Amino acid sequence: MTDLLILATEDHFVPADHIAADLSVPLGILVFCGSCYLLLWAIYGAKKAAAVYSVAWFGFTMVLGVFWWFGAPGTVVATGLRSFPGQATDTYNPKWFAMEPGSERAAFFPSTQSGEGFVNAAEYVGKGDLPREEWQDDLKAASIVGDLDTAASRMVELFLPVDDGGTAQLGAARRTAALEAAGDPQPQACPADVDPSTIDCEKRASPFFTARVVPDSVIVQDDAGHRVAQGTLELVANWQSTNENGAPVIREVVVETQTLYAFKDPGALWWPSAVWTVGSLILFALSLFWLDRIEQREKQQQSEAEEPMDIPVTVGAGV
Repeated sequence: MTDLLILATEDHFVPADHIAADLSVPLGILVFCGSCYLLLWAIYGAKKAAAVYSVAWFGFTMVLGVFWWFGAPGTVVATGLRSFPGQATDTYNPKWFAMEPGSERAAFFPSTQSGEGFVNAAEYVGKGDLPREEWQDDLKAASIVGDLDTAASRMVELFLPVDDGGTAQLGAARRTAALEAAGDPQPQACPADVDPSTIDCEKRASPFFTARVVPDSVIVQDDAGHRVAQGTLELVANWQSTNENGAPVIREVVVETQTLYAFKDPGALWWPSAVWTVGSLILFALSLFWLDRIEQREKQQQSEAEEPMDIPVTVGAGV
């Protein structure tokens, strides 16, 4: 038995794209649900068995959907379905969306106009009076820090968009300003055996432009029912040279600094469970109506069969 369990849990035993993986769920439904239907069929007949099984099945799925939707006591909501077939698993997950000050999206959040009310992660979770090494041990504080790291990454993507090849997409005017601020390579950054007056030993690194978030600059607050983060980002030009040992040396030049914002969309993890629950409720009601019609028809047929028959009696001509 142990060997079978090991084989069943091996990733390479049945690949995800194998036909056996596609047929496993339908076959499971056919075997387990079909066996129950056959028992009901033997008792009630095919049509009534289908109605009885439908009422039981959709009643169960409706109750299950309620627990998925609202959560059981002591559990979080949206613990069941979180996407529909064919969708990515994170379609309805909470997501961070970056925005620039003064953008149409930022207009929905007053905090992006004033820049006030933002606090760091420690103050946000009520640990502002504790040393950093202590409040970071708190699970809630660690969760907020990780959440803000995601917000920072979204800001970086907006601040410095790149194509599939990793080339920065800055636009002509912005690139020109960045190149001017980056300056020229420094000829003195050369190996000891090279005359700096004869060759420029420093060159552009690959990639030349990178973006980063200023440490401890990401702060957060609640605004308009959403979590809103603010961060300071730097556009950096990278020059590469080698030291006397031949090791690469990177010289960074900050060419642009900007403050960006991001808000967290709470998502709709409850939506697939809600559709499941409402759909099950409708099918449960239809199945119950179907079963009631079948039973009413059976009662009518039974009552007709039990009615006394008027037997004609021949009346004689005389006694």
